[in-house]
Amino acid sequence: MEKLKKIVTITLNPAIDTMYKMASFELNKGHRVETPIRTAGGKGLNVARVVRCLNEDVLATGFVGGTNGEFIRNEIRKMGIEDSFVIIEGETRVCLAFNDDKGNQTELMEYGPTILESEQKRFLNELPKILEVASILVISGSLPRGVTPELYKVMIEKAMNIGVKVLLDTSGTTLKESLYAQPFMIKPNRNELEQLLGTPIKNDEQIWSAVKNVSGQYGIPLVIVSDGANGCFVSYYGKLYKVSSAKVPVVNPVGSGDSFVAGISVGLHRSFPIEETLALASACGAANASEFMTGLVNPVKVAALMKQIKVQCVG
Repeated sequence: MEKLKKIVTITLNPAIDTMYKMASFELNKGHRVETPIRTAGGKGLNVARVVRCLNEDVLATGFVGGTNGEFIRNEIRKMGIEDSFVIIEGETRVCLAFNDDKGNQTELMEYGPTILESEQKRFLNELPKILEVASILVISGSLPRGVTPELYKVMIEKAMNIGVKVLLDTSGTTLKESLYAQPFMIKPNRNELEQLLGTPIKNDEQIWSAVKNVSGQYGIPLVIVSDGANGCFVSYYGKLYKVSSAKVPVVNPVGSGDSFVAGISVGLHRSFPIEETLALASACGAANASEFMTGLVNPVKVAALMKQIKVQCVG
């Protein structure tokens, strides 16, 4: 009997995200705070949570270690996310966020553990078994210490060679070097696109030119450039689409990009037309921004927001 396919997310450097809410945050001063909110953090885990909110099966993998790693594994299991993390010797990192009543956020982000070569080999040995059940592979976030972009390239090639669509959401050198492995999708924002091309982008015309250039040069079917309230610029197999943004009261925009990627993964997994997939993704990003918690959406709100979003073929 063939195994049911599911969405798989990879988070190589997850974290316990700890948020403190306070009236104000001042340097050189002690602060009393209410009980912090702790979540299983990392871009890929944000994606996995939103996929579960949309009622799709999802498997999460990557590297975790120590008591912090156990916390993350317990948290994702509570949500019904399948746990296939590789256990490492190091301790999974903690990231702190201090949010005040004025909307300011101060973050402290640990680098995280160094991943040993033996641990990377163990991960790659497990990967073929995971890819057997994957319809979509989402690779998100930065690389942990000890890991080079070569690992991303290997994962992309292994997946794409057996027909698993890879959605890559990273930036900087890691994105640039991974392009040669030809993932199915990349999703830089305008700043990340400027870094990738090494040139400033000043208007919509230059964004379209960059989108077409990256898609054609590297043979990437789906290139999405997000530009905040200006919406998204999309190239899909050579066709160009402009996607509007839904208007919502913004409570916490952190994780909206990950929620967008989750929407893309679900749309592709369900074989939606590209227009509906893009609308779902944009609605997920907006729905996340209207929630206090990171990487969570209300599916009823997502459905309502989809009606606000315009996806227009422009070329």
